[in-house]
Amino acid sequence: MLHVEPFHVTLDWAVFGGQLLGFAAIVFVIVKYVAPPLKAVMAKQQDQVRHQIAEAEQAAGARKKAEQEYADAVAKARAEGEQLRAEAKEDSVKILAALREQTQVEVARVKQHGQEQALLHRQQLTRELRVELGNAVHGGAAAIVQQRLSTDEARSSSIDSFIDELEALANNAASSGGAA
Repeated sequence: MLHVEPFHVTLDWAVFGGQLLGFAAIVFVIVKYVAPPLKAVMAKQQDQVRHQIAEAEQAAGARKKAEQEYADAVAKARAEGEQLRAEAKEDSVKILAALREQTQVEVARVKQHGQEQALLHRQQLTRELRVELGNAVHGGAAAIVQQRLSTDEARSSSIDSFIDELEALANNAASSGGAA
């Protein structure tokens, strides 16, 4: 079993007064010498925190503004890109049409030139063939005449036939001239 004695408190006023005076001296030193620099440091820290908060708010505003400007720039760039694409498409259609037209003109010119060249070539061939045919006929006729006139009898027969043809022509001319 445990035996507890009653608790008895006695107050020694001299010790109490000395401790109270020591406590008051400590509070006085803290209030007079420690508190003002501590308050100054705390005020400085509070000012820094306020300043940092203000800078953070400004930075947040600047960030929002920058994001908005970026979004606007992206939208503007997309619009300009679409416009450039549309203009390029229009230009390509115009260029294609111009090239087709130019090609058709060039094809017509080449076709016309080809036709002219073919006509000139045909005319040249015709002239050459006529000359060759004339030479061949002349040569053939000369050969035939030489063959027919190679003997005296053939010459005499040929001259008689020529004279008969002339007389027939003269008689036809006289009868048609008299009848007219």
